[in-house]
Amino acid sequence: MSKKPKNDNIYEVLEDELKKKLQSEKRTRRVSDVIDSMGDREIESGVYRASKQSKSTKLDAVSPDQGCITTPESVKIFMPEWLIRKPDVLDAAPNNNLDPNQDEATKDSSSIAKMTTSKEAHNYNMNHKNRGKCVIFNHDIFDTGFEKRDGSINDVKKIHKTFQNIGFSVEMFDNLKHNDIIEKIEKLQKEDHSDNDCICIFVLTHGLNNDLICAKDVAYSSEHIWKPFTADKCISLAGKPKLFFFQACRGDKLDSGISLMRSAVRTETDSATAAYKIPTHADFLIAHSTVQGFFSWRNPQEGTWYIQCLCEIIDEHAETTDLVRMLTMTSRKVATEYASYDDLNPTKHDQKQVPSITSMLIRDLFFTTKKNTNSV
Repeated sequence: MSKKPKNDNIYEVLEDELKKKLQSEKRTRRVSDVIDSMGDREIESGVYRASKQSKSTKLDAVSPDQGCITTPESVKIFMPEWLIRKPDVLDAAPNNNLDPNQDEATKDSSSIAKMTTSKEAHNYNMNHKNRGKCVIFNHDIFDTGFEKRDGSINDVKKIHKTFQNIGFSVEMFDNLKHNDIIEKIEKLQKEDHSDNDCICIFVLTHGLNNDLICAKDVAYSSEHIWKPFTADKCISLAGKPKLFFFQACRGDKLDSGISLMRSAVRTETDSATAAYKIPTHADFLIAHSTVQGFFSWRNPQEGTWYIQCLCEIIDEHAETTDLVRMLTMTSRKVATEYASYDDLNPTKHDQKQVPSITSMLIRDLFFTTKKNTNSV
């Protein structure tokens, strides 16, 4: 006969220990997506301060990427005066009140650049000697105390392979400080892009409201990335596509989505025009991983939803489909095939995301295989 256990409840104790172990394993494997942000904060005169909610130490209420426990009280922000809250002003001013010190390029409308595409062309001229540069600014480690962006390196690898395959010369920079980023941008701006079809820049980082993005040391406006390439400031890219992709949060809102149910009722450069003028902000495309004010999602093992989908779509359709169409396909893929998985925190479970596209392109853009032609 077996001996009677000293503790009649020993089986209950063992059962409780087993439950705790299983719960611990469950916690490890049931959170597959994290918010690609720096946590809830508020802007106050050039400093981004942590809100009271971001100090929470309850494990289930924190995503690994928000850094709510280790985030410092404030983070320096490099931002222009217009971003600091001021009283409302009139939305227009008489012409005689224009700033006399404004850039000469703004005053002078006679700037001239080489015509790379005829006025009547439906497609951009992509038959220059080179496709152009694709520059990746990757940020996954921060001096400001925010959590590491695990999985971002997978996005870098994916972008490198995809854009190299369609002819770009890819350059990658990891965890640069703000001054170093601006130095790289200024260098790119001053380069001669005459033999290039276009330029493409990716920024993979934490993001905040008002399109602030984070360098290794400070947050700054994303305008610092694309504005130096307007046609009046970078003449050799005038009339050519300028592509900018931002993988970052743009706020702290969640999108739980809405269910849709099917209704029961079926319901080349030779041109007749010798010259023509274009706006300095024409030919830009600025794509964001999410819409203004909302979180963006990242899988720590696989990378971000947006970048992974974007590269998959380009890999499959670049030969036959224009870029804006591919971006629409990317948005549909992210919006319909992805949802966050975190049943440890119901507020972050089954959340959705949709990318955002701002296009000032004035022609279709195809990345067809480059022909052996001379620069135009």
